[in-house]
Amino acid sequence: MSVELVAVGTVQGVEVHHPPVGGVVRDRNSLLRLEGADVAWRMPVDGAPPFAVSGRRLYVGFGEWLVCLDAKTGAEVWGEECAGLVAALHAHPGGVDALVGPRVLAFDPRGVAGPPVAMGRTGSTLLRVGAIRYVGADDGIWRLVPGERPALLYACASPTLYDRDGAFRALAVGPPGTVLVEDDGMPLVWPFADAEAHLIAPWGLAEWAVVPREGRGGLWVVDHRVQTRWKVPLPGRATALAVADTAVAVALDDRGPVLAVIHRDVAEPLLLAIDGADALHARGDHLFLTHAGSTMIFVVREA
Repeated sequence: MSVELVAVGTVQGVEVHHPPVGGVVRDRNSLLRLEGADVAWRMPVDGAPPFAVSGRRLYVGFGEWLVCLDAKTGAEVWGEECAGLVAALHAHPGGVDALVGPRVLAFDPRGVAGPPVAMGRTGSTLLRVGAIRYVGADDGIWRLVPGERPALLYACASPTLYDRDGAFRALAVGPPGTVLVEDDGMPLVWPFADAEAHLIAPWGLAEWAVVPREGRGGLWVVDHRVQTRWKVPLPGRATALAVADTAVAVALDDRGPVLAVIHRDVAEPLLLAIDGADALHARGDHLFLTHAGSTMIFVVREA
């Protein structure tokens, strides 16, 4: 078996700075929807407003306003004032949760508000896994269970929250360094690879892709105990990392920019010389490589 890259096209004048969400991406000064390498619609925005997608509902926080748009057309469906800055959003089939100052607000798909949950502190990130909400704040990760008071899951700085196949995981910097926090009814904390010295991304249902930022250390895929499942050497220093289905893409500096695509069933990575890589992201089997004001889109295939 081998792995190959198939070019979808280049979107001129668009810089993709995060994985597309329901086909929607944020450019430098706009939100837009991509259909292949074509822009279906574009909306000017200021800064980097939070947004989330569920089905055809696109929710965007414009300052103190929460606006619901049709993700397919960009048309406005409804808007609600939240009496506070919308800091983060999490969309789901039942509507959207909004982190607004020290509160979490809930709206159904029609814009009808449910009872707010008082956090008592201001958060910056929000994730919902099942019925439980998780908030990343300056003092740690907070768990919000319906009918219970908010509880501190783990005291840390700068948590990154993940939904791993319906299970909550977080990478956080605590007193012992970078840790992996799991919540499966009882919190578990595992020492993990240093997030400042490594590029880290979720791989598969429960594993992680890890690449050192310095040197030619290669790519590791590890479990929650940082036990190596498989490893592939790389010819240069890693500058960006993204996971496309079961393949891993790494932007390298190997006496010039190179894109490496790695698959666990292929002995050698596929290497492609590129003009540069200001950002590298993936969604499904699609790769988005941004450089010099444009974004190249590839599909990763097993051949």
